[in-house]
Amino acid sequence: MSALNLQDLQAEALRPPPSGRTGFVALLGRPNTGKSTLLNTLLGCHLAAVSNKPQTTRKQLLGIYNDDDSQILFLDAPGVHQSKLAIDEAMDLSICKALEEADVLVCLLDPLREPGTEDGMVALLAAKSAKPVLLVLNKTDASTPEQRQQMLEFYRHDLPEAPVFNLTATSKESAHELIGVLKTMLPEGVFLFDRESITDVYERDVAAELIREALLEELQQEIPHCIAVTIDSWTAQESGIAISATLNLERENHKGIIIGQGGRMIRHLRQLASDKIARFCQTKVTLALHLKIVPNWRKKNNQLRNFKLLD
Repeated sequence: MSALNLQDLQAEALRPPPSGRTGFVALLGRPNTGKSTLLNTLLGCHLAAVSNKPQTTRKQLLGIYNDDDSQILFLDAPGVHQSKLAIDEAMDLSICKALEEADVLVCLLDPLREPGTEDGMVALLAAKSAKPVLLVLNKTDASTPEQRQQMLEFYRHDLPEAPVFNLTATSKESAHELIGVLKTMLPEGVFLFDRESITDVYERDVAAELIREALLEELQQEIPHCIAVTIDSWTAQESGIAISATLNLERENHKGIIIGQGGRMIRHLRQLASDKIARFCQTKVTLALHLKIVPNWRKKNNQLRNFKLLD
């Protein structure tokens, strides 16, 4: 090893690790308040699955925001709702884990909907956590001042001292302003992740979520909620990535709906999902989809673990 290289290595070893404003920020709210949409806007990429249907987010997802003087670790938790099945309980555990890890809670509120039971659950969870809370009113571009005031007064019952921020989750300008507020609420510390990282999950796990997003967009009623996506193989090739995935269905009668007449629906789903994955991975994607019947998987903890929905 040359003397120059040795000096470079010694200098690198003595250089202090990157630091600045940093900490975990949990995104908390009832289903469909825009948590995943906000996360994608903050990160500037489509990381989290988004749809207008409840329970799109099934497990906690870490999104890592980096700039010159901060590294903010966003925890996108499932929407707070009343538990009915084993999968709901698994989602509740993800929410509790996010609350435990968080340094700051962002309660995302949707003023376009009347405050209800789930909002009450969100407010109570945030109040009981004893963590700093920021109330964020989303959809300010579509809501009225009266709607925003009604929602805020509802949350003020349990969180009377929490500061308030207004935004539109799809707006980059709103997201930038929110980052500025969060920096004032987070401590100084050493960054935990590489400055180029945007998440701690594997690309294949993101791909499974993007396939679910395609299902949620195109399939009606309860069907997409009865499907768990698993990635069977992920092969890097010179021309791109070849992926094989299984759609695990609860019911036999859903099979025909997903395949569609002459295979039209399954081809459409495959194309839509592969396009989403290709945009995220920035390479060509070849996707194969297979169907498997796993009766009542949402009620069985062992199946939830197999599908990585329960630790």
